[in-house]
Amino acid sequence: MSQSLIRSQDEDGLPMAKRLSERQADCLRLAAQGMPSREIGRRLRLSARTVDDHILLACRALGVRTRVQAVARLAGDDRRASEPRTFTP
Repeated sequence: MSQSLIRSQDEDGLPMAKRLSERQADCLRLAAQGMPSREIGRRLRLSARTVDDHILLACRALGVRTRVQAVARLAGDDRRASEPRTFTP
């Protein structure tokens, strides 16, 4: 597994999801619910092509190759943000 898939933060310690525009994050969150681009587009009043473009740009920003990897990265960041740390390294 590549190092970029393991890390959930960039060099500044910010969550990777901060690299995404609001629209990119919206598209990925709906994709995480199993929605195809056409349905995401209907919900957000965008074309399916525009949704695909947002997801492609999100993949590039997150350093992943696929929609599934991008969804997993965003879900991991969301989960980490809501979980308090119980120990100090």
